[in-house]
Amino acid sequence: MLDNPQKWKPVPHWATAGLDREGISARTLHSLTQCLVSGNLEAFATQHGLDLGAGALGLARGARYTARLARDRLIAVGLTAEEMSTGWHKDGYAVTPMNAALHVFEFTGPGILEVVARATSIDPQNAGPCAAVQFAGVTGCLYFHESQQRMRLHIERGLAAYIWQWLQEQPIFG
Repeated sequence: MLDNPQKWKPVPHWATAGLDREGISARTLHSLTQCLVSGNLEAFATQHGLDLGAGALGLARGARYTARLARDRLIAVGLTAEEMSTGWHKDGYAVTPMNAALHVFEFTGPGILEVVARATSIDPQNAGPCAAVQFAGVTGCLYFHESQQRMRLHIERGLAAYIWQWLQEQPIFG
């Protein structure tokens, strides 16, 4: 009988998994609330006192913020369940909780742009208005948080182990 599990590396224990090398580290963030907002983003932003979101390699600040995914879609981070109130809203937008669907990696240190150069085709000097990017072949949401030395990547949870293995194989972490 085939032993297919032997073909795959085990999924890391995300609570303790970390990559640390000179100039860069990578970790998983846990406890961030995330929701997908679609439709009238201006109404949502006004309702919650937020801006319309950081683009690719844009700078998001604070515990509550947004990152732009498309013209009519963004991801909101840090709102409570009461604030999010999922479903359709009379102001023309819909809110979908994404906590269980998205895995968030955080990279810190001055070597961040080397990871960006290896994983994306983004020009860091002209990144663009949309934070949705291809990162190592996987669509994710990529932006800086609080400073140019802290970057966050939201990806589908099922692809987190692949991204982790990809990171481990990069010379910057190797």
